[in-house]
Amino acid sequence: VELWAGATVAAGLVAAAMSPGLVPPALLLTVGGAPAALWVLRTRARRRYASALPPALEQIAAHLRGGGTVAHGVAALAGGDGPLAGDLRRVQARADLGVGLADALAAWPLERDVGDIRAVAGALAVAETLGGRSAHALDGLAASLRDRIGAVAESRSLSAQARLSAVVVGASPLAYLVFSALVDPESVGLLVGTGAGRVCLGLGLLLEA
Repeated sequence: VELWAGATVAAGLVAAAMSPGLVPPALLLTVGGAPAALWVLRTRARRRYASALPPALEQIAAHLRGGGTVAHGVAALAGGDGPLAGDLRRVQARADLGVGLADALAAWPLERDVGDIRAVAGALAVAETLGGRSAHALDGLAASLRDRIGAVAESRSLSAQARLSAVVVGASPLAYLVFSALVDPESVGLLVGTGAGRVCLGLGLLLEA
């Protein structure tokens, strides 16, 4: 929120230095752009998190084949620096307090809203009971999750050109507004200083939204 407020103030000052008429659009863009950027970053973080689940399952399956337990595999992942490490450290801490690993894993999906977490936590809870016999099942779940992630990545790759075109088309009017303010400040003054101009600006921003 502090960065958001600072960016809004900075955008207003820069816009005022360029052209007073740019101040309202700059403030609107900054106020709306910060939540959009946060949503994009959070979506990317969720994808990175989901991509880390199949390797984690395979690592725990390898521990089971080597005579270890699910708890040993969780501890090894919690001691690393991967995307899952923080959550698994909390799981391990609950288990160490006497809750039990199965119950500690049950709280994991409640804290992390990623679609595949529930299946992973349930599989690990069952594997804790069955031991090494469940290693093959964990590998199968990892392969299934990897296939799903690959399908999503392929669909994003196939639609990348269309999404980029949408960004360019959407950003072009805003870029032209800034360019017009630099080249011909009076045009922006008419846009925000007259009734017809304000109607045009309002309709344009509405269509952009």
